[in-house]
Amino acid sequence: MLDFDHDDIQAVIKASKDVRPKYHGWIANPISSLPEPKAKLKAAIKDRIKLLAGAYIALAGFIDDDDLIAAEDDPEKTKAIYQKVLEDMETAQEEMRKFKIIDPT
Repeated sequence: MLDFDHDDIQAVIKASKDVRPKYHGWIANPISSLPEPKAKLKAAIKDRIKLLAGAYIALAGFIDDDDLIAAEDDPEKTKAIYQKVLEDMETAQEEMRKFKIIDPT
């Protein structure tokens, strides 16, 4: 996986501030202003998005403290809680599959 740290992000943000209007309202930036090759930056951004999607799905595994305490001595509650966690994780995975980064309009 490519390492894409805060400094990389800041460099891209800084470079993006130098936009120049060109050709009938198009906005163009010189590729030479990027700190790394464009393909490498795209790959790093995609990796970051995958990490964030994984983190989003992992949040479904966190259980309310009170529910966890209540389930300690009750196998039925434990089963219900774990079933809910699995359902929530499946829902989150499906949301990530359907997730669109930008609006198609």
